[in-house]
Amino acid sequence: MNPVPIDLNRLHDPRVVDHIEKVDSRVRGGFRLCLDVLGIELPDYAKTKPAGRPSIAKLMAAADADTGTIKTYHDEKRKIGVFATVTKPV
Repeated sequence: MNPVPIDLNRLHDPRVVDHIEKVDSRVRGGFRLCLDVLGIELPDYAKTKPAGRPSIAKLMAAADADTGTIKTYHDEKRKIGVFATVTKPV
């Protein structure tokens, strides 16, 4: 069996990327398996995301990073700092 060179630039063709992102997960899994068996590095669009939902802390950290607000989720949850309950003297 003679080795045949493979043009890896085709993996980054927008049509291939669009197709792999839209196909069933079983087809995508087969695509990843083929690339793995051939020893070809997986493109970013073919990689899987971590299973499960992200934690609330990660979601809040992402929201704080996006909005530029002070990271106060933990203080608010523990009711400390500016979120502490204030009792007024009678």
